Amino acid sequence: MNKLLSVLTAGATALILASGMSAAAEKSKSRPAEEPPRASENQPGDPAAVKTVPEQASQDQEYIAALKKCDSLKGSDKQQCVDAAQRKFSRM
Repeated sequence: MNKLLSVLTAGATALILASGMSAAAEKSKSRPAEEPPRASENQPGDPAAVKTVPEQASQDQEYIAALKKCDSLKGSDKQQCVDAAQRKFSRM
């Protein structure tokens, strides 16, 4: 009985010490630096990044109209027209 009690006490002590060490190790780990915001997220002070649904739909229609104007062109002229429309409406 005495031997069983000492084995159980030693096991419990080992578990307590191990859990205390792991808790201390977690606290000592440095926290990762805050990630910079993604480019797709709205930045403070950047009102152009926020568009309402009607504004976006209007811009989409203007972009499609600009691309349709390019349809009648051929070759490099057409490509230049498409590139200009993409730059104007920030569509790359």
